[in-house]
Amino acid sequence: MSESSRSVREVKLNLPIDLYSELEKLAIEEGYSSVSEYIMMIIASFIATSKKTLPEDLSRLKARIERYVQDEVNKRLAVIDTLRSQVAELYEKLDVFEQKLNELELTIQKQKIESPSEETKEIPRVKKTYKTGIERLREEKIVFESKLPRKIQRDRLFAYFEREGAIVLKLTKERIAIDPDFWREFKYKLLNELTTNVEDEIKNILGDKGFELWKALYSDNTIIYDPRARRWKFILDKVP
Repeated sequence: MSESSRSVREVKLNLPIDLYSELEKLAIEEGYSSVSEYIMMIIASFIATSKKTLPEDLSRLKARIERYVQDEVNKRLAVIDTLRSQVAELYEKLDVFEQKLNELELTIQKQKIESPSEETKEIPRVKKTYKTGIERLREEKIVFESKLPRKIQRDRLFAYFEREGAIVLKLTKERIAIDPDFWREFKYKLLNELTTNVEDEIKNILGDKGFELWKALYSDNTIIYDPRARRWKFILDKVP
C-alpha cells in the first residue's frame, strides 16, 4: 500500500438525485470542477470553523455534512417554490383578465348591433354664415384699394361701401374705405394728440392700422405737419 493511499480515506455518500443536482450547480457557481471537490471544501471549511480535529466517528460527520448540504439546498428550493407560486398567481390573474376582455368584446358587439353605425347616422349640416362687406370693414377697420384681389370689381365695391355709410377717401393713387367709428378716432388722435412727425412715436399713438392710414395720407400729400404749432393738418378742407 502506497503512502498516498494510506493518507486518504474514502467516504461514500448516497444522495438523492435532486440534491446532487443542486450540489453540482453550486460547485459550478463556486468554480469547482466536480461535486467531490466542492464537498471537500465544505468539510474543510466546517473543520476550520469548528477548530476541532476530525472526529473518529465518521458516521456522525457524515450526518452533519448532509444536514449542512440539505440546508443550503433548501434555501434555494425555497426561492424556486416562491417563484412557482408567483407564476401560478400570475396565470390566475391572466385568466381573469382574459375573461373580462371577452365580456367587454361581447358588450361592444351587442352595442353595435343595437345602435346604428356611425356611417348611417345623419350628420347635421352646419350652415355657413357669410359676412357682408360692411361687416368685414367693421372688423378690419380699413380697406385699401391697392390690396384688393384682382377679381374684385373695385368700382362696385366702393360704391357699396358709400351706400352703407362707410367713409371713402379718394386719393390720387387709390381709394380707401374706412369704418366711420375708426375714422373719427383716427382724426381725433391725428389732430389733437399727435405733436410729432417721428414715425415711431406716430405709430405708438395711432396703432398699426392708424399708422398705415397715416402713411397713405402723408404720401398722397393729404396731410402736412406744422412744426411751429406742432400739429398735423388736412390740406383739403372737404374731409369727411
